[in-house]
Amino acid sequence: MLLAIDCGNTEIVFGVFNNSNLYNSWRIKTFATDNHQKFLSLIFKNLESLNISIHHIKCVIIASVVDEASSCWKFVEDSISIPFVGVSNPSIKLPIDIDLPEPSQAGADRIVNSVAGSTLARSDVIIVDFGTATTFDIIKMINGKPVYKGGIIAPGVNLSVEVLSKAASKLPVIDINKWPDKLSVIGTNTEDAMWSGIVWGYVGLIEGIINKIRSEAEGGFEIIATGGLAGLYLPYCELIKWQEPNLTLLGLNQIAEENGFI
Repeated sequence: MLLAIDCGNTEIVFGVFNNSNLYNSWRIKTFATDNHQKFLSLIFKNLESLNISIHHIKCVIIASVVDEASSCWKFVEDSISIPFVGVSNPSIKLPIDIDLPEPSQAGADRIVNSVAGSTLARSDVIIVDFGTATTFDIIKMINGKPVYKGGIIAPGVNLSVEVLSKAASKLPVIDINKWPDKLSVIGTNTEDAMWSGIVWGYVGLIEGIINKIRSEAEGGFEIIATGGLAGLYLPYCELIKWQEPNLTLLGLNQIAEENGFI
């Protein structure tokens, strides 16, 4: 079995693959890495709930954008005696070319998403990731091979909502994870008006950026959405018709296969 780990700024997503199939996944808040021993116990507890022994795991592959968690991952690796493979390691073979002046500046999670997205689309593709930041990654197919061309980083939805509520004392706190079933553009009360801004404001940002990319990069581009809030925007964003919640985990598994780790 393969344990794939996507360590983001807010959450860490774990996925167990068995014969290249995603068997199960779970999430732990990233701040939990502050307590190394407790964090290790959480990993064991989640594996145990799936009836998986740590001895069933043959390899661990990780994409992390959180430098502060490095010491925790080292502790976990030393404790379980299973090699950790980081996708940012220069020795790792990637099934994608990175066409950037400084390739190392591309976030590990974004490259992994690009690997999976280009494999799924088999064409030029834009990946929209609704995470701590809202990111756009552009991949072009050149001579049959995917090439990462760059992207856009915009403020994340959660961050924007949090800042808005803190900055304006009379505005209510919005639970971004409990969105309304249907939303008009014009809100008739404060909460509805805020939801309209959260949804339609970002739809304008998303579709505007996608259209700019298509114009500048001269391509039709498939659009794949991922990240925790992708489901909020799919009903309202006409340009996004494809959602893959496990995109990063699938990319990690693909890279592990490419390098013969499983």
